[in-house]
Amino acid sequence: MKLFLCLWMLASVVNAAPTVRDLDWHPACDGSNIEIVSDKDKIVSVTAWATHFAVILQWTIHYLDGQPVTAEFREYKRGRIQEGDKAGAPSGVNPLKRIETFKAQEGRFACPDKALQKQLADILAKVAKDG
Repeated sequence: MKLFLCLWMLASVVNAAPTVRDLDWHPACDGSNIEIVSDKDKIVSVTAWATHFAVILQWTIHYLDGQPVTAEFREYKRGRIQEGDKAGAPSGVNPLKRIETFKAQEGRFACPDKALQKQLADILAKVAKDG
């Protein structure tokens, strides 16, 4: 019986499902979040988003063997209802305004845009601090 219990516990650890953790990113009108997906204690991906009044910012960072390899930035124009009683409220239609992809070189990303570099560095620092 003890052997069966030990084998069952070992099998459950080996076949553990990926884990998802959430962190706060930065102040934004309608919220922000960093989602970290790990498998067997290694980060697989990070998705960060922030919803502001006029734009939605989204980062997706992919990892290989626990190291970041690519980062994709997307900026959406926040759609608004134009007429009627709900004029100015979010419409739910958010057209893609900008997309950029970065590849890590020796574990570091080079973003020529200083604002994007700051956002990406902030996300990576919060993920590293979370452990």
